[in-house]
Amino acid sequence: MEQALRITPNRRRQTLLRLDGGFGTDDNLAWGLHQGYEICAKGFSGKRAGAWGKEVQDWLELVPDQRWAALSPHQLTFSRPTRTISVRWRDKDNSLKHALYIVTDLVLPIPDICDHYGLRGAAEVDIRNDKQGILLTHRRKHRWNAQQAIVLLDDLAHNWLTAFRRTALQATPLQDFGIYRLIQEVMNIPGEAVIEDGKLIELRLLATHPHAEVMTEALSRFW
Repeated sequence: MEQALRITPNRRRQTLLRLDGGFGTDDNLAWGLHQGYEICAKGFSGKRAGAWGKEVQDWLELVPDQRWAALSPHQLTFSRPTRTISVRWRDKDNSLKHALYIVTDLVLPIPDICDHYGLRGAAEVDIRNDKQGILLTHRRKHRWNAQQAIVLLDDLAHNWLTAFRRTALQATPLQDFGIYRLIQEVMNIPGEAVIEDGKLIELRLLATHPHAEVMTEALSRFW
Protein backbone atom coordinates (compact mmCIF):
# COMPACT_ATOMS: atom_id res chain seq x y z
CA MET A 1 0.00 0.00 0.00
CA GLU A 2 2.79 2.40 0.92
CA GLN A 3 4.55 1.72 -2.37
CA ALA A 4 1.42 1.98 -4.52
CA LEU A 5 0.19 5.21 -2.91
CA ARG A 6 3.70 6.60 -2.32
CA ILE A 7 3.02 7.20 1.36
CA THR A 8 6.13 8.81 2.76
CA PRO A 9 6.82 9.00 6.52
CA ASN A 10 5.66 12.62 6.51
CA ARG A 11 2.28 11.64 5.03
CA ARG A 12 1.50 8.87 7.49
CA ARG A 13 0.14 11.33 10.06
CA GLN A 14 -2.36 12.44 7.42
CA THR A 15 -3.39 8.87 6.57
CA LEU A 16 -6.14 7.01 8.41
CA LEU A 17 -6.09 3.22 8.43
CA ARG A 18 -9.68 1.96 8.78
CA LEU A 19 -9.39 -1.76 9.46
CA ASP A 20 -11.94 -4.55 9.74
CA GLY A 21 -11.66 -7.09 12.55
CA GLY A 22 -9.63 -9.49 10.42
CA PHE A 23 -6.78 -6.98 10.32
CA GLY A 24 -7.32 -5.60 13.82
CA THR A 25 -4.82 -7.73 15.72
CA ASP A 26 -2.85 -6.07 18.49
CA ASP A 27 0.36 -6.55 16.49
CA ASN A 28 -1.09 -4.90 13.39
CA LEU A 29 -2.43 -1.97 15.38
CA ALA A 30 0.86 -1.56 17.23
CA TRP A 31 2.76 -1.53 13.92
CA GLY A 32 0.44 1.05 12.34
CA LEU A 33 0.63 3.30 15.39
CA HIS A 34 4.41 2.99 15.56
CA GLN A 35 4.63 3.97 11.89
CA GLY A 36 2.63 7.13 12.65
CA TYR A 37 -0.71 6.30 11.02
CA GLU A 38 -4.06 7.37 12.41
CA ILE A 39 -6.23 4.35 13.29
CA CYS A 40 -9.94 3.53 13.20
CA ALA A 41 -10.14 -0.23 13.60
CA LYS A 42 -12.21 -3.10 14.93
CA GLY A 43 -10.34 -5.36 17.32
CA PHE A 44 -9.56 -8.90 16.20
CA SER A 45 -10.49 -10.70 19.44
CA GLY A 46 -14.21 -11.38 19.66
CA LYS A 47 -13.73 -13.18 22.98
CA ARG A 48 -12.14 -10.11 24.56
CA ALA A 49 -14.80 -7.84 23.08
CA GLY A 50 -17.56 -9.99 24.59
CA ALA A 51 -15.92 -10.13 28.03
CA TRP A 52 -15.30 -6.40 28.20
CA GLY A 53 -18.71 -5.58 26.77
CA LYS A 54 -20.44 -7.50 29.52
CA GLU A 55 -18.79 -5.21 32.08
CA VAL A 56 -20.24 -2.02 30.58
CA GLN A 57 -22.86 -0.52 32.88
CA ASP A 58 -23.97 2.57 30.97
CA TRP A 59 -24.60 2.04 27.26
CA LEU A 60 -25.31 4.90 24.84
CA GLU A 61 -28.17 3.85 22.55
CA LEU A 62 -27.35 4.50 18.91
CA VAL A 63 -30.30 2.69 17.30
CA PRO A 64 -33.33 1.96 19.52
CA ASP A 65 -33.14 -1.60 20.82
CA GLN A 66 -30.61 -2.49 18.10
CA ARG A 67 -27.22 -0.88 18.63
CA TRP A 68 -25.29 0.60 21.58
CA ALA A 69 -21.81 1.97 22.30
CA ALA A 70 -19.76 3.08 25.31
CA LEU A 71 -16.23 3.79 26.40
CA SER A 72 -14.77 0.39 27.24
CA PRO A 73 -14.10 -0.28 30.95
CA HIS A 74 -10.63 -1.50 29.87
CA GLN A 75 -8.37 0.38 27.49
CA LEU A 76 -5.79 -1.17 25.21
CA THR A 77 -2.34 0.33 25.61
CA PHE A 78 -0.01 1.13 22.73
CA SER A 79 2.96 3.40 22.03
CA ARG A 80 0.53 6.26 21.32
CA PRO A 81 -2.70 7.31 23.06
CA THR A 82 -5.86 5.60 21.77
CA ARG A 83 -9.46 5.06 22.84
CA THR A 84 -11.10 1.66 23.05
CA ILE A 85 -14.86 1.79 22.37
CA SER A 86 -17.22 -1.08 23.24
CA VAL A 87 -19.99 -1.69 20.72
CA ARG A 88 -22.99 -3.94 21.17
CA TRP A 89 -25.70 -4.85 18.66
CA ARG A 90 -28.61 -7.22 18.31
CA ASP A 91 -27.98 -9.90 15.72
CA LYS A 92 -30.54 -11.48 13.37
CA ASP A 93 -31.22 -14.28 15.86
CA ASN A 94 -31.84 -11.63 18.56
CA SER A 95 -28.60 -12.47 20.37
CA LEU A 96 -26.27 -9.69 21.53
CA LYS A 97 -22.89 -9.34 19.83
CA HIS A 98 -19.92 -7.23 20.91
CA ALA A 99 -16.92 -5.62 19.27
CA LEU A 100 -14.16 -3.20 20.20
CA TYR A 101 -13.23 -0.14 18.15
CA ILE A 102 -9.71 1.20 18.63
CA VAL A 103 -9.23 4.79 17.48
CA THR A 104 -6.57 7.48 17.71
CA ASP A 105 -9.18 10.27 17.70
CA LEU A 106 -9.45 11.31 21.35
CA VAL A 107 -12.01 14.09 20.80
CA LEU A 108 -14.74 12.90 18.41
CA PRO A 109 -17.96 11.83 20.23
CA ILE A 110 -18.57 8.09 20.43
CA PRO A 111 -21.60 8.08 18.05
CA ASP A 112 -19.51 9.90 15.44
CA ILE A 113 -16.70 7.38 15.90
CA CYS A 114 -19.14 4.55 15.19
CA ASP A 115 -20.51 6.34 12.13
CA HIS A 116 -16.99 6.99 10.90
CA TYR A 117 -16.06 3.33 11.19
CA GLY A 118 -19.30 2.37 9.45
CA LEU A 119 -18.38 4.39 6.35
CA ARG A 120 -16.31 1.44 5.18
CA GLY A 121 -19.61 -0.32 4.40
CA ALA A 122 -20.05 1.72 1.21
CA ALA A 123 -16.94 0.17 -0.29
CA GLU A 124 -18.13 -3.32 0.62
CA VAL A 125 -21.48 -2.64 -1.06
CA ASP A 126 -19.71 -1.41 -4.20
CA ILE A 127 -17.58 -4.56 -4.33
CA ARG A 128 -20.62 -6.78 -3.83
CA ASN A 129 -22.53 -4.93 -6.58
CA ASP A 130 -19.62 -5.36 -8.97
CA LYS A 131 -19.48 -9.08 -8.23
CA GLN A 132 -23.22 -9.50 -8.76
CA GLY A 133 -23.81 -6.94 -11.51
CA ILE A 134 -20.65 -6.83 -13.60
CA LEU A 135 -19.93 -10.48 -12.73
CA LEU A 136 -16.34 -9.75 -11.80
CA THR A 137 -15.83 -13.14 -10.14
CA HIS A 138 -17.05 -14.94 -13.27
CA ARG A 139 -14.19 -13.63 -15.40
CA ARG A 140 -10.77 -15.05 -14.60
CA LYS A 141 -7.57 -14.90 -16.62
CA HIS A 142 -4.54 -17.12 -16.06
CA ARG A 143 -2.02 -14.42 -16.90
CA TRP A 144 -1.42 -11.56 -14.48
CA ASN A 145 -1.58 -8.76 -17.07
CA ALA A 146 -4.82 -10.11 -18.51
CA GLN A 147 -6.43 -10.28 -15.07
CA GLN A 148 -5.28 -6.71 -14.37
CA ALA A 149 -6.95 -5.61 -17.60
CA ILE A 150 -10.19 -7.28 -16.49
CA VAL A 151 -10.07 -5.42 -13.17
CA LEU A 152 -9.46 -2.10 -14.95
CA LEU A 153 -12.37 -2.74 -17.32
CA ASP A 154 -14.53 -3.52 -14.29
CA ASP A 155 -13.51 -0.20 -12.73
CA LEU A 156 -14.33 1.59 -15.98
CA ALA A 157 -17.79 -0.01 -16.16
CA HIS A 158 -18.42 0.74 -12.47
CA ASN A 159 -17.44 4.40 -12.85
CA TRP A 160 -19.45 4.86 -16.04
CA LEU A 161 -22.61 3.36 -14.54
CA THR A 162 -22.19 5.45 -11.39
CA ALA A 163 -21.73 8.65 -13.42
CA PHE A 164 -24.70 7.77 -15.63
CA ARG A 165 -26.92 7.25 -12.59
CA ARG A 166 -25.84 10.55 -11.00
CA THR A 167 -26.36 12.57 -14.19
CA ALA A 168 -28.86 11.12 -16.62
CA LEU A 169 -30.96 9.28 -14.01
CA GLN A 170 -31.02 12.04 -11.41
CA ALA A 171 -34.55 12.95 -10.26
CA THR A 172 -36.00 9.85 -11.94
CA PRO A 173 -37.47 6.66 -10.41
CA LEU A 174 -34.20 4.92 -11.34
CA GLN A 175 -31.83 7.25 -9.48
CA ASP A 176 -31.39 4.90 -6.53
CA PHE A 177 -30.81 1.76 -8.59
CA GLY A 178 -27.55 -0.01 -7.81
CA ILE A 179 -25.21 -1.40 -10.44
CA TYR A 180 -26.84 -4.84 -10.31
CA ARG A 181 -30.34 -3.48 -11.01
CA LEU A 182 -29.05 -1.08 -13.67
CA ILE A 183 -27.47 -3.95 -15.59
CA GLN A 184 -30.22 -6.52 -15.03
CA GLU A 185 -33.27 -4.27 -15.43
CA VAL A 186 -32.30 -1.09 -17.27
CA MET A 187 -29.33 -1.59 -19.59
CA ASN A 188 -30.86 -4.63 -21.27
CA ILE A 189 -34.00 -2.93 -22.63
CA PRO A 190 -34.66 -4.42 -26.12
CA GLY A 191 -34.36 -1.91 -28.93
CA GLU A 192 -32.66 -0.83 -32.12
CA ALA A 193 -29.81 1.56 -32.81
CA VAL A 194 -29.74 3.55 -36.04
CA ILE A 195 -26.14 4.30 -37.04
CA GLU A 196 -25.08 6.28 -40.12
CA ASP A 197 -21.47 6.97 -41.08
CA GLY A 198 -20.34 5.57 -37.75
CA LYS A 199 -22.52 7.96 -35.74
CA LEU A 200 -25.50 7.10 -33.57
CA ILE A 201 -28.51 8.82 -35.14
CA GLU A 202 -31.40 7.28 -33.26
CA LEU A 203 -31.98 4.83 -30.42
CA ARG A 204 -35.35 3.09 -30.31
CA LEU A 205 -36.44 1.30 -27.15
CA LEU A 206 -39.22 -1.26 -26.75
CA ALA A 207 -42.16 0.87 -25.63
CA THR A 208 -43.72 -1.87 -23.50
CA HIS A 209 -40.66 -2.19 -21.27
CA PRO A 210 -41.42 -0.74 -17.79
CA HIS A 211 -38.34 1.53 -17.86
CA ALA A 212 -38.43 2.53 -21.54
CA GLU A 213 -40.18 5.89 -21.03
CA VAL A 214 -37.86 6.99 -18.23
CA MET A 215 -34.77 5.90 -20.17
CA THR A 216 -35.93 7.68 -23.32
CA GLU A 217 -36.07 10.98 -21.46
CA ALA A 218 -32.87 10.26 -19.54
CA LEU A 219 -30.88 9.39 -22.66
CA SER A 220 -32.11 12.53 -24.39
CA ARG A 221 -30.69 14.62 -21.54
CA PHE A 222 -27.53 12.55 -21.45
CA TRP A 223 -26.74 13.15 -25.12
